[in-house]
Amino acid sequence: MALLNASRYGIMSTFLLAVVTALIGLAQSRPAASPEHRAEASRSHMEAALPVEERRMSTEQKAQPHPKDPWTDEQLIHPEELLKQMSSTEKPLVLHIGVAFLFKSGHIPGSKYVGQASTPEGIEKLKKAVQEVPLNRQIVLYCGCCPWKDCPTIRPAFKLLREMRFTRVKVLYLPNSFAQDWVEKGFPVEKGESSGGADV
Repeated sequence: MALLNASRYGIMSTFLLAVVTALIGLAQSRPAASPEHRAEASRSHMEAALPVEERRMSTEQKAQPHPKDPWTDEQLIHPEELLKQMSSTEKPLVLHIGVAFLFKSGHIPGSKYVGQASTPEGIEKLKKAVQEVPLNRQIVLYCGCCPWKDCPTIRPAFKLLREMRFTRVKVLYLPNSFAQDWVEKGFPVEKGESSGGADV
C-alpha cells in the first residue's frame, strides 16, 4: 500500500513539474511589451477611470486639425471663446456658410447667412458678402450641418478667404454639429433670416 502511494505521489510530482515547465516556457516565448505599448495601455486605463463627462470634454478639447485641413490650431475657435469675443468692443464678423433652413431654425445671434460654400453659387455669394470688409477684420466661419470631418463647406470657404488675403480668418470648432455643440449646451440662439450681407 505504501509503495502504491509513493508511486502515485511520484506521478503527480512529475505531472506538476511538466505543467510548471510548460508555463515558464510560454511566458518566456511571449514578446515583451514595448515602452510605447506600456505607455499607451497606461493612458487607456487612466482615461477609462475618468467619468464619462470628463472623457467627453477631454476629447472635444483636442481640436486637432486633420492633415488635409487648410487651417492651423491657432485658426480654430471654440464656442466659449467666440462668445467672449462677441461681447467685446471689437466683435468678429460671424458668417454662416451652411444650409439655409438650418440657419433659419437656429443660428448664432448676430451672425450673417451667406450660402453653402460647397457650391459655386455659395462661393460667389461669399465673395460678394466680404467685398467691402477690411482685410484685417476678424472673420469667423461656421456651419455645423454634420460632423466636423465630413463638413463640405468650411474648407472651401476658409481657403477662399485666405486666397482673398484676409489675415484673421477663423473656423468655429463644432466637432459634432451646431445642434449638439452649441444649442444643446445652452449657448444663445436666434431664429429667422438675415439680410445675407456682411457688416463692415
